[in-house]
Amino acid sequence: MAMSMALKDLLRYLYVTEVKGDTSVLLRGLAYHTNQVKPGFVFFCLKGKHADGHDYIAAAVQAGAAAVVLEEEREVKGAVKIKVPSVRLAMALTAELFYGSPARELRLIGVTGTNGKTTTTHLIDELLQAWGKKTALLGTIKYRIGSETLPVLATTPEATDLQRMLRAMCDQGVEYAVMEVSSHALEQHRVSGCDFNTAVLTNITEDHLDFHLEFARYLAAKGKLFSQLGGSFCKGSVPRFAVLNRDDPHCDYFLRQTAVQAVCYGLHGNAEVRASEIVVTGEGVSYRLHSPWGEEDFQLKITGVFSVYNALAATTVALLEGVELPLIKDVLERVNGVPGRFEKVDMGQDFLVIVDYAHTPDGLENILKTARQFARRKIITIFGCGGERDRAKRPIMGRIAGRYSDYCILTSDNPRGEDPWQIIGEVEGGLQEVKQAGSGYTILPDRYEAIKLGIELARPDDMVVIAGKGHENYQIFGDYTIPFSDREVAIELIGKRLRRQEG
Repeated sequence: MAMSMALKDLLRYLYVTEVKGDTSVLLRGLAYHTNQVKPGFVFFCLKGKHADGHDYIAAAVQAGAAAVVLEEEREVKGAVKIKVPSVRLAMALTAELFYGSPARELRLIGVTGTNGKTTTTHLIDELLQAWGKKTALLGTIKYRIGSETLPVLATTPEATDLQRMLRAMCDQGVEYAVMEVSSHALEQHRVSGCDFNTAVLTNITEDHLDFHLEFARYLAAKGKLFSQLGGSFCKGSVPRFAVLNRDDPHCDYFLRQTAVQAVCYGLHGNAEVRASEIVVTGEGVSYRLHSPWGEEDFQLKITGVFSVYNALAATTVALLEGVELPLIKDVLERVNGVPGRFEKVDMGQDFLVIVDYAHTPDGLENILKTARQFARRKIITIFGCGGERDRAKRPIMGRIAGRYSDYCILTSDNPRGEDPWQIIGEVEGGLQEVKQAGSGYTILPDRYEAIKLGIELARPDDMVVIAGKGHENYQIFGDYTIPFSDREVAIELIGKRLRRQEG
């Protein structure tokens, strides 16, 4: 897909504080990392946690960069120098223009929130496909354009990658793009320039305070998705909507952020799309749906009250798009689940094993509350906390795991550059408030050994919950990453136990 534009045409739209060089140069691509740069590319000097693009200007020019966009005063030799107040904002604007504003040609649905984004986007995508639409999906587990699957770069890609993929969607005839929108993406302008039709809120609890520093800034970042819907009620001839969780304590905040029509879902009477008569079992969850489009009984194969909220969000989006309620019921009742989201690992063993991505206090509490509702005997929880992430949530997760579990195995979960024992010690502080070492929990930093112990401890009708990594197939340490899948490790260890029993 060859794209190009003259630098002088870009500068008509971009606010710059300094330009040095020949602006008639033709731009042939966009890059924010030196290994992406090719002759004729623009190089954007992004500042990251571990590296600063301003330090790689010479390398970018040597690789062929025709222009360099920067926000600090640095020397640029051999390329056009473009100084701006914000490189990230300039990159988002440039990417949208370079790829021809592709979001305007798509029905774009963005889902944000602390938990539930992945499941909700998958459910929306399933509903739209069943309705006969060609779709694309961007999120934590996978990027898919039509039938093509692409490598996942981040929950929400950087602006250049995102706009390139949106253009590819248009070129391939995609009608709907459904995407997870992270708070990092909103704060870093990755989705600036994306013209959303519908913005969806799942829920808001504390997360990513290592990045946002305080909850108010995290909340404000999420609010940008709704405020960016703009003052126009329609995108072309199509109405815009905000779909909000009425039961979330911050719902009114998001109602104030958006200028478009809002439709709320929830479990209580003031939600337009509402569920009642909820019954949670180990096999799924049932409920009765009430909405302006009619009422219907649902029996889902996915379980937990949190699954009801996700299904309600997806149902609301589908109803607003025009999908009929009987089709929504048929599709949602056929969904078996999403990888790494309360996923059962069944090898024929006489105890239950659940793998889940829960890595926040709210997420962990949701899955353990659900497990407690139908656990026949003991719950054994294997969990940890990621390194270089919000430290404040570590003791909270320890308390939650201890409160809802009969036995806990505290282990590592992507320690990154931190000392695993330091992380474990902070989690253990909360765990000690509700459990005693030895009788109530044990510590095994080696995640493989921790899962092995959990499988070995399980007795008939027990439940082993492996929380934190879900669909991930890697483990991140300081400067290296190893292959690691909770699900695959559980399958291996359950298989070994079954074979020993047979022998």
